[in-house]
Amino acid sequence: MRIFSRFLYALLAVGVFLWVFTYSVDMTANRYYEQVFGASLTDNDSPLPEFYYFYTSIPDFHKSDPIISISIDGYVIHGYEVAQARINNDNELEVTDSIYFIVYSDTKDLSKVDRVWLSSPTVTEQAEFLLTRFKTLNILNGINDIGRVYLPKEMFLEYNFNHLQLIDFSGEVLTEATFEISEENFTIKENLEIFYQSEEKIPEKEDMADLRDENIGIKLIHIEEGTQQLDGSIMLVNMAVYFVVLIITTYIVFFRRKKYE
Repeated sequence: MRIFSRFLYALLAVGVFLWVFTYSVDMTANRYYEQVFGASLTDNDSPLPEFYYFYTSIPDFHKSDPIISISIDGYVIHGYEVAQARINNDNELEVTDSIYFIVYSDTKDLSKVDRVWLSSPTVTEQAEFLLTRFKTLNILNGINDIGRVYLPKEMFLEYNFNHLQLIDFSGEVLTEATFEISEENFTIKENLEIFYQSEEKIPEKEDMADLRDENIGIKLIHIEEGTQQLDGSIMLVNMAVYFVVLIITTYIVFFRRKKYE
């Protein structure tokens, strides 16, 4: 019986250790995300545009001005043109235009928001896409049918959708708004094609000034190696507390009790 009780105690100790370790890792990561990205959401004291650390980190190119910009009922909704570019085996430039979709609020509980419905009063068709939270921050990203943050522009343009609804998990409408978007809003592909025809390459960072649209930018790496480090103090404190409690508990359960038996 004594061996069995010690075995159960060891299992409990291991289980608590794993929980404390996982919890500490999550807390450490959350603090890191807040330090790096938190203030970059809509920081009025920053010279950078809203959500700069998000849409500019998407490969390969982006446009700094949102092609969808809505602020309603405490929700901020932005859609940015982003594009991926590559040269295929036939030495031709291939550019895929997409929309990087953001929903943000500093007053609303975004955990209730599930998806976006797109519609138009002139057609019966509708489209929808899911929203997913970025880490632990109060910001949601639209995702396509394979879970990536590239919404095809055709989803918005095929039926001239100009109305969107934020839907919660029960199917209720949280808010709705109208917007305008057309093929003319998408300028990255044309600019890259013109550059490629003259230079026979995909533009790099030093070439961006040669594009006709000054709002087009290239993917940025915001966290350079060595500039931001995870703060391990939470992990050290939590693990230290765990081992102190474990030592005291073990002493009381096994050694102190044995002393008085």
